Amino acid sequence: MSRRSPHGLLAGVALAALLLVAAAPAAADPPSNDDPFAAGVFAPFTAENGTPTSLQAVAELAEARPDAGVPRCLGSTSFARTVWYRVPEYAVPVLLTVEATDGTLEVVDLAAFVQAEVPAAVSAAPLAHSAQAALLTREPNACDGVGAGGSDATVEPSSAVTLLVPAYHPVLVQVGRRGAVGPAAAEQALVTLDAEQVASLPAPRGDRAGTATPKLPSRGATAVPLAGATLTDEDPAQPPCPSLGTVWRRYVPGADGRRVITVTGSAATTVTAFAGRVPTGDNVLDCVNRTGKGSLRMNVPVTRGRTVWIRIGTELTEGGEDADVRLSDGVGKTVVDGGPGGFDPTTGGPGGGLPALCDRADVTRARITGSSISGSAGATNGGVSVALPIRVRGASVCDAELRLYGPGGAIYAKGIARRLKPGNQTVRLPRRRTIRPGRYRLEVRGVALTGKRVVVPSTVAGRLRR
Repeated sequence: MSRRSPHGLLAGVALAALLLVAAAPAAADPPSNDDPFAAGVFAPFTAENGTPTSLQAVAELAEARPDAGVPRCLGSTSFARTVWYRVPEYAVPVLLTVEATDGTLEVVDLAAFVQAEVPAAVSAAPLAHSAQAALLTREPNACDGVGAGGSDATVEPSSAVTLLVPAYHPVLVQVGRRGAVGPAAAEQALVTLDAEQVASLPAPRGDRAGTATPKLPSRGATAVPLAGATLTDEDPAQPPCPSLGTVWRRYVPGADGRRVITVTGSAATTVTAFAGRVPTGDNVLDCVNRTGKGSLRMNVPVTRGRTVWIRIGTELTEGGEDADVRLSDGVGKTVVDGGPGGFDPTTGGPGGGLPALCDRADVTRARITGSSISGSAGATNGGVSVALPIRVRGASVCDAELRLYGPGGAIYAKGIARRLKPGNQTVRLPRRRTIRPGRYRLEVRGVALTGKRVVVPSTVAGRLRR
């Protein structure tokens, strides 16, 4: 989860005074830091009591222009006009937090681009950043704004990115607006920078995604150390699943199909999967956020020979436990909400997130009917699953758990569905034991709007003969 700066929106007079003294560009002229090669700097700001606080800058976006060739990590309408700031390299690893707010309570687009390492000898020279001829803007490494983590749902909306940056790596910060251009005063944003030194730990294996990234076996668990993880320039931003630092593993499938990725260990806060020659924001498969205890899971499609990049996010700034990664066959398997310890924020994604309709589906209005269960128990044992035709009435049943109870009150078949939508359908429940002659009934449970799992009334029942 992203960590917010302790310095929030400056109140009333302080913010108004700072915005009024900012030098505004001439009408119709773009601001001086409109281009990443002319990125501005953050300056110290002294509070009324005389105590220096964070570094700050005022972004003037009224005449700013969009950036050709720079990905818009919050969608095609984001970053419609932008300005840039540069965070110089530090001689130690740092935890950087950049926060953007404005006086209109509109959410500002915000992205961070970690730059290539500046050699220590060059970094010690004045204006070291001028020695870097090439800027890295092909892939944002952290991103926040409308729709990313609820920035627009707070009382005082703001955008913030927090990332662990290795020593001697500068960072470019992109600040943007979307929508129609408003009055100049409404197009200003206050940008705050906090830098906190963290423990200097050796980088774990797989801290970067590349040819040296360790491979995962097709089966079995693999321990992945997370302490010392950072964010670097090859790491694509995935706004719904931000992390301070990341560690990578890669898997090359031997056949087409699906794989369930399971990550255990409380130090793992996110899991993201990409598929392609290198991970990019365009080839992400899905991501999962930690919400509680348990493993994080996703079920993703795989193609023979096409590398799957598995990124484990963490918020460790010191030593801590490892994570365990396990791959298993995902054909016919359903993972709901990212597993028992996680949540899939990408609605309807292959990681198991619930469809958007589930946000307003009232399961208490749902009813399950269907044909009477009948036929031969022996014939039913001929397959690995039990097929039951049902009809859903009233409302969708989301995160549905279906259990087929039989003789002795035992569960003979059980399955999970992300959503049972109203209408006729056939559900196939994996068989758990040999079907015996006797009476059977189908029990269905779904998640209510309160988050609790409730039983849905069902009339699907009957008797199987020998």
